[in-house]
Amino acid sequence: MNRSVPEISARGFAGLGVVLPALAEIRIALTGGRGTAKFHVPPPDPGLRRYHPGTCQHSKPADQAATYALLEVFGRVCKKCAVVLPSAPDALWRAAAFAARRREVLDRAEADREPRTWLGYARNAARHEPGDDEQVAQWLQQARTDAALVDDADTLADAWRQLNAAHRAFLDAYAADCPEVEAYNGARDAVRRSAGSEQRRVLDEVSAAVGKVSRTRERMYGPPPELDAGALVCGVWLAARSRGHSARRAADLARDAAGAELAGARVVDVTRLPVPPRTAGSTHKSPAAWADRELALWWPDAVTDMCTLLEEDFEAESADTANRLLLVRDWPLTGTRDAPVAYLAASPVLGPVVPHGYREVGDYVSWSGGDTAGPSFSAVVAAPAHLVAKLEKEQAAQPSYHERRFTVGGPVTGGAADLEAAEELLRAAFPLLPGDGVGEPPVPSAAVTEQREARHAARGQRLAGEEERLYRLADSLGGGYACWVPGGPEELEPLERLVSWLRWSTLRVDVLCGPTGTADRWASVFGMLESVTTAGLGFSPGGRHRTLHIPWHRIVALTGAPRFDRGHRAPDLWQPYEPVDAPPPPPAGPRPALIRGAGLRAIPTPDGAA
Repeated sequence: MNRSVPEISARGFAGLGVVLPALAEIRIALTGGRGTAKFHVPPPDPGLRRYHPGTCQHSKPADQAATYALLEVFGRVCKKCAVVLPSAPDALWRAAAFAARRREVLDRAEADREPRTWLGYARNAARHEPGDDEQVAQWLQQARTDAALVDDADTLADAWRQLNAAHRAFLDAYAADCPEVEAYNGARDAVRRSAGSEQRRVLDEVSAAVGKVSRTRERMYGPPPELDAGALVCGVWLAARSRGHSARRAADLARDAAGAELAGARVVDVTRLPVPPRTAGSTHKSPAAWADRELALWWPDAVTDMCTLLEEDFEAESADTANRLLLVRDWPLTGTRDAPVAYLAASPVLGPVVPHGYREVGDYVSWSGGDTAGPSFSAVVAAPAHLVAKLEKEQAAQPSYHERRFTVGGPVTGGAADLEAAEELLRAAFPLLPGDGVGEPPVPSAAVTEQREARHAARGQRLAGEEERLYRLADSLGGGYACWVPGGPEELEPLERLVSWLRWSTLRVDVLCGPTGTADRWASVFGMLESVTTAGLGFSPGGRHRTLHIPWHRIVALTGAPRFDRGHRAPDLWQPYEPVDAPPPPPAGPRPALIRGAGLRAIPTPDGAA
């Protein structure tokens, strides 16, 4: 699909409840469309060939086109045609499409009748991604450059604010129906400690006796479901106790769930049945009937014993009113593995979120358990102190090869110092924060100037305007054989021409990081070059995150990183930068004259002998 502007969802746009007359008046020249046929966009250049990759093979010349309201016929436009609008209408269209899609997603979430869990809360909260508000504001600001679109832009801005308010209200109502955090954590600890118990082993024997045959419907392209009676009983008991049910009610629910799964099950391995048997074999018509009767008497007692053990070990944690700062890596908590700590998604986030990595999932959605691919971040939340201490203790008990996901900060005081402490924690995860260097004089510091001179003396290259030389420079930068050090303003235009050649190359930018006015740490950030402006570089960390703006006076050098993602694990988005020693000063005094061809040679004698 080659559309440059997205389609506006009719259902989502109706849910916004707005009227945008200027948006409805956006018209575009199209050909075709007779009856139920598709519309096509005329080629931008009449000289393009019919099968040129920049045009559709069914498009007709512009002199055969007629104008149509794009909002009415967008669904009938050929998918191979590129719909291009002027900058202001394009921005208004994109903002309307984005808001309509978000409204449709919220409507589906409100209509969902699945049980409310903290993992579901985290997934719904993550639909409002970092930077969405800034992106919509940027689109609307661009749309206001056209006087005819100002009223529509203001109306859409009000609709976006109301949509955000509706999303927050939905999350508050969703959180009220989620399990109680303190009871959930206490029940989860009881389940975790029962993993190696005798009662859990007996339930595993029950599963093995019936061949682990599950009554759950098999999913398309997914592995066949297997019965795990221990996990089933513990999961139902955990859900019941964390939602405030009594011990008796939790045991009844666990017994009902096990009974529904084992109804009609046949014993396939009699060696798993308990000894001695409870009934005599002579009283049954066949050995199979005897084995099924033994199973029917066995599994209810096993479920009761498991629930009794869990109740003996269950103790709800006491709530703590004090909060502490907690740095969480791999945010948001929307993965299946995040279910035990998904309740942290309800904690307030302090400061921005910074890039962490990129999540990959399997080939089929049914295998991923609802996980989705996309960029992940690091965030600082204000979580209850007793839960933070619990997470810190659990993380300390893990083997050293496990990635440290949590970093504990100081207590939350409720003042401006909390934001400063949160940003200091974030810099441990990613040193370059949005806004670093903004507002400073555009003059590099002495440390940056010294590093620029050292890097340029080592492998630095200057940009020139010749096409052939620029191509060679792009190849050298992308391969990491040379580096570019910011010089005069005359190099901005050649560097901007290099963006298209370097767009698919992983680059490394060495930069001085830190708050405005107090930069004190060096870092090398890996990613892709997105844009070049008079104020700085637009750089996407890892090539999959939102673009960060890096001011010129903070940049030391730009070079390639061809081996960034060639390891066996997820590559790091940054690493500490080691400052380069300054080049030695030139020797004092006049430089010796260079005599071409100087050296020892034989002088022939008058008789010709050497």
